[in-house]
Amino acid sequence: MSHPLSRIVAAGIAGALIIAAAGCSPGPSPAPTPTPAFTDEADAFAAAEKVYRAYNDALNARRQGDVTADPQQYLTGAALEGDIETQSLLASNQLRAAGTAVLITFAGESTNVDEGNGTVTGTVCVDASGVVLLTATGEDVTPPGRGEKIAQRITFAGTSDTLLISAEETGEGGSC
Repeated sequence: MSHPLSRIVAAGIAGALIIAAAGCSPGPSPAPTPTPAFTDEADAFAAAEKVYRAYNDALNARRQGDVTADPQQYLTGAALEGDIETQSLLASNQLRAAGTAVLITFAGESTNVDEGNGTVTGTVCVDASGVVLLTATGEDVTPPGRGEKIAQRITFAGTSDTLLISAEETGEGGSC
């Protein structure tokens, strides 16, 4: 049987330890300070070009029949909706794009590098002369007036780690 005094001493020591531990425990963590989406404009343009190159590579792989290629992973918003609609239109008309497009240039135009998500806009020049539109029987139905070098204005949204293409539109003049 334990002695009542030893239980009182043990309780006192335990209480002292709890009080001491509470006094040493850190307070609540401060809220993280939001960081800019990009360190600077050059960082934003470099991130955007990297995303566009990866997107173009995935498009080329899809056109070459790679069923694991997923260019849509680089898209969001209107750009994603546009690709989904295009793929649906091609499928419903039993058409497919084939060949390789080459990114010739990427030129950064503007950035918004505020805290959180940022936006980046740039113009790409793509050599699409190697891309054709084929029927299910392999007949080339590429529109004869399509330019070989195509300019597009691309808008990206996100951070340097999560940048996605959010909009694509024909660049000034349509060709480059």
